[in-house]
Amino acid sequence: MNISSGSETDQRRVGWICTYVPEELIHAAGFQPVRLLPGYAGNEKDVDDLLPASICPFIRQVLGSIRSEIYDNLEGIVVAQSCNGMMHLYNALQAEFKGFVYLLDIPRKKDREAVSYFTGELDMFLAELENRNGPVNNETLTASLNLYGRRTSLIHELLDKYDGSLNKFHHSGPYGMAEEAASLPPSAFIDKAETFLENTAEDQPGQKSGRPALLLSGGVPSQGLVGMLSSVTDLKLYPETCTGLRYLLRPPIDHADPEERDRNKILELIAHNYLTKPPCPRLLDAPARKNYYQKLIENLNIKAAVYHDLMFCDLCHYDYLILKEVLEQKNVPCLKVKTGLGHEDSGQLQTRVEAFLEIIQ
Repeated sequence: MNISSGSETDQRRVGWICTYVPEELIHAAGFQPVRLLPGYAGNEKDVDDLLPASICPFIRQVLGSIRSEIYDNLEGIVVAQSCNGMMHLYNALQAEFKGFVYLLDIPRKKDREAVSYFTGELDMFLAELENRNGPVNNETLTASLNLYGRRTSLIHELLDKYDGSLNKFHHSGPYGMAEEAASLPPSAFIDKAETFLENTAEDQPGQKSGRPALLLSGGVPSQGLVGMLSSVTDLKLYPETCTGLRYLLRPPIDHADPEERDRNKILELIAHNYLTKPPCPRLLDAPARKNYYQKLIENLNIKAAVYHDLMFCDLCHYDYLILKEVLEQKNVPCLKVKTGLGHEDSGQLQTRVEAFLEIIQ
């Protein structure tokens, strides 16, 4: 199985993992950004020679998938310095991957100093991409920003269709839309989204008081878990993960005019945008996560929650305590499940999920 991009499989591609890695910079440098996702458990090759079994299964799956050439034609991979597991992946890829591997440092705060620091990191990252594929001028850079800004605006429009026809756009709802947006060239996604929205113009947008929803939070889920939850309940499924809402709800970057902003100002704009998107558990800001959860529960009509406690992920363990407090205050029931991204007993997991949903529905 190869994860390719249709008619653009020959384009030079750069893989990325963390949602704090700006796709716009990769695109502006002449590469197609492609997100490396879990969900192919059983297809990836063994990685025990480089990564121990007691490490994040997401990290192991990414490396195993690269070994299996599931992601074809990758010229480089960008690893965010976001947790200890990612650092192990970076070291393993340096020994394993034939293309270039870049380590991007991500601040754990989002104040002015953090934005300034991240701006400098993005400047060095863009310089590395230019070394690989030639100079990037302000016109090209702002064109990529505006292209991705249009994509983000369309994503927000599609999310408003969830009570109507979003599942017709992608059968897996927001999760599938996020996967497609992160894998397709932005122009291809924009064309598909614009055509879809034109053809469904008569549909009513989703409302706050619409169909109740199930919140999926915690660590990156497998495709199997998302598919299971989608199939066993009539509740709308909102994945509050970096493969779901934390990726989809990043606000569009303001229109960037190359004649009005120099390179550093453009990079500062990107740095601020990414650091102020829906917060990740890795940020040193528990109140922000709590506030974010409260708004999701209120605005999305959340009836119940499933928390995916990813094995060997300390960030998941800590974040659960924040969500648990919010859910208890809102009287929203929650089921916590622990998985290794596809290597667990799926039958037992489904029995637990079905029993939980039967009680709350």
